[in-house]
Amino acid sequence: MNNILYEYKIKCCAYKKQFFILLSIYLLAFCSIFRANFGYVDDLGRTYAGYHGWLDWSRWSTEILATLIHAQWHLTDISPLPQILSCIIMAAGGIILLALFKKERQITFLNIIAAALTGLAPYFLGIISYKFDSPYMALSFLVSVIPFLFYKNSRKLYTLVSIICLLVMCTTYQASSGVYPLIVLFLAMEQVNSGESVKKSLEFIGLSVSCYLVSLGTYWFLLMRPNGTNVVPLAQIIPHAVSKYITYYQMIYHDFTILWIILIVLSIILFVYSVCQATSIRKISALFLGLFVMFTGSFLCFGAYLFINEDAYDIRCMYGFNVFLTLMAIYISYHAKYRISKSIYVILAWCFLVFSLTYGNALSQQKEYLNYRTTLLANDLNNLVFMNTDEIKKVRIKGGIGSSPVIENMASAYPFLEDEIFSGLGNGFWGGYYFNHYLKIPNIELVTNENECNDLPLIKETMYHVIRSDGHNVLIELK
Repeated sequence: MNNILYEYKIKCCAYKKQFFILLSIYLLAFCSIFRANFGYVDDLGRTYAGYHGWLDWSRWSTEILATLIHAQWHLTDISPLPQILSCIIMAAGGIILLALFKKERQITFLNIIAAALTGLAPYFLGIISYKFDSPYMALSFLVSVIPFLFYKNSRKLYTLVSIICLLVMCTTYQASSGVYPLIVLFLAMEQVNSGESVKKSLEFIGLSVSCYLVSLGTYWFLLMRPNGTNVVPLAQIIPHAVSKYITYYQMIYHDFTILWIILIVLSIILFVYSVCQATSIRKISALFLGLFVMFTGSFLCFGAYLFINEDAYDIRCMYGFNVFLTLMAIYISYHAKYRISKSIYVILAWCFLVFSLTYGNALSQQKEYLNYRTTLLANDLNNLVFMNTDEIKKVRIKGGIGSSPVIENMASAYPFLEDEIFSGLGNGFWGGYYFNHYLKIPNIELVTNENECNDLPLIKETMYHVIRSDGHNVLIELK
C-alpha cells in the first residue's frame, strides 16, 4: 500500500504546471467575487454571530474543519482565504479527473480548459459566493474524485478509500452525491468503448455501487441528524425523481442564455460523435452507448437530491450539472480529432468565465444598492419619535428591495442574475437579518409571522418604502 501511495505522490508532482494553470483560471474567474465582499445569506449570520450551524444538515466534517481553519470555535470573516482554498481544492480535483481519462496522452491546455468547466459553469457560483462554506463544498467534489486514483490497482484499497471519501462527501456537502456515480459511468463507458470486456466493467460498476450504498446508508442511519429530510416512499420514488429531473432542466433552460444552450447541445452531439469515432466496438453499439451515457449522466448528476422530499433547487445544489458538462468536455478533449471540434467547449468555457466576472461585479452593485436602501430606511425610522423610546417595538418587513437597477438591466442578457442574487433586504428571516443585526437599531424585535403587525396606521411614505405603526408595532413595506 505504501508503494502505491508513493507512486501516486510522484505522479501528482508531475502535474504541478497543469494544476497552477487551472488554479489561475479559477482565481481570475472569481476575482470580482472576492472583491465584491458580499455577505451571501448564511455569511451574514456567521459574520455577525460566529456560529457554525452545519450540524443542522449533518455536516460533521465541515463543523470540524471550520474550527481548524478559523483557529477557534467562534468563526470570523477571513475571506477571501476560504474561497481561495476552494479554488485550490477544485483545481486539484480537476487535474485528477484529467489524469483518470488521459491514458498515455499528455495533458494539454485544451484538456485543462475542459476540466475548468466544473468551476466556471454558473452553478458553482452558488458555492464560491459563500465566504464560510465554499472550501468544504469544494472538498466534497475532491473526495468524490480521489477514490478513482486506486480503482485499477487494488480492489480493496479502492473500496476502502471510496467508503471513507464518500462519508466525507456526505458530511461536507451532499449536493456532490452525483459526482461519484457520474465518474463511474464515464470510466465504465470508456472501458467498454476501448474494447475491454463488458463483464469487467460491470464488476467495476457493481463494486462502486456497493461502496456508494454502504457509505450513504451508513451516513443515513448513523450520522444524519433529523431535520425533516427523508427519502420519498418507494411507490412514489420514480415519479418524484422524474418530476424533479424535469424541474431541474426547466431551471437550466430558464437560467442559461440561448448561446450557452446551443453550445451545450453541440457539446452533447460532439460527445456522442467522439464516442463513435474512438470506439473499438461496432459503431452502432458505440452510438447507443454514447446516448445511454448522455441520458443517464444527465440524471445521475443531481445525485440523491432526486430522491428526497426536500425541494433543493438552490443554484449551488445543481452544480453536479457542471461536472456532467466537464466529463463530456474532457472526453471530447482527448478523443476529438480536430481542434475546431474542441473549440465548442472552449467557447463555452470563455462564456462562463466572462459571466463569472459579470456575476461578481453584479454582487458589488447589489451591495451598494443594499447599503443605499438600508441607509434611507434607517434614517426615516430614526426620525420617528416612538422609535427613540426604550420600549421594545415589534418590526416586520414586507416585500423586498429586489435587484439593483444595474442588475435588472444585466438580466436582459443574463436571466440568471436577477433570479439568483440575494437582495439582502426583504421579508423572511434572512431578508431582515442585515437590517436587524448590522445597523444597531436599538429596542426592536424582528418578526416574520405574517399575522403580526397588520392593520397599522400610515406613518410615512416615500419613493422607496411605507412605514406603518401604532407606536408598539411597525410594518415596513418595501417598494
